Amino acid sequence: INIVTVKTLAQAGVSLGWQYVQEYGFTTVDSRDMNEALALGGITQGVSNLELTAAYAAIANQGTYTQPVYYTQVKDKDGNVILDNTQPLTHTVLKKSTSWLLTNALESVTAAGTAEAAALSNQPTAGKTGTTQNVTDKWFCGYTPYYTAAIWLGYDDNSKELSGYIDHRKMWRTIMQEIHDNLPT
Repeated sequence: INIVTVKTLAQAGVSLGWQYVQEYGFTTVDSRDMNEALALGGITQGVSNLELTAAYAAIANQGTYTQPVYYTQVKDKDGNVILDNTQPLTHTVLKKSTSWLLTNALESVTAAGTAEAAALSNQPTAGKTGTTQNVTDKWFCGYTPYYTAAIWLGYDDNSKELSGYIDHRKMWRTIMQEIHDNLPT
């Protein structure tokens, strides 16, 4: 229920919400986005799938944010390391207890809520769905004890409604179920 989220941000203070947006690594936000619509993802430029996945991964990682990287190492033809990203930049965003509470709430979304279609058969699954007005975007961001992933469907310029019925939650589940095969629960 979106109104609860907006009221919570209003009570906590938009400036505190803004601080969290920064700590979660979102780079596309600007001062025009510092208002109560921030609680619903109402930001001017949107967010990248990579940054949103990293934010959810921080919750899954007991409150520790890890800056995402596109590679771990680049080596030359002789095996010498030219670029090294094996030591990721991290910082604490949430207390472990807060992360646990959020995970518990997000598990209920996949157990019997709007994201039930995303639940994996062999792993605890936590996540959240999201859509924009006129269904120009569909999101599902979720995680298991092993992996975090986000899926987005839409047009880059938000010019068109998504036609037909494409279930982004089932798409996420199909991909994640395959990579979780043979992993212990």
